[in-house]
Amino acid sequence: MTYATYGGGGAALLLCAVVSARWALELGYGESRQLVCFLGGCLLGPLMPLILYLRLARRLKGVHA
Repeated sequence: MTYATYGGGGAALLLCAVVSARWALELGYGESRQLVCFLGGCLLGPLMPLILYLRLARRLKGVHA
């Protein structure tokens, strides 16, 4: 069986985890909270970056309002 047989979802989850950790860094979270966001990205997939994106957008909206 090849890698494509299993769907290759591991790479997508890893990407979500890295994006989550990066956005947590931009939001000013500490290292432990960044790790939690990374693990949340691994477990929740695209839901975690969506949550962080909304928090980041809300923060930027408050700055530019």
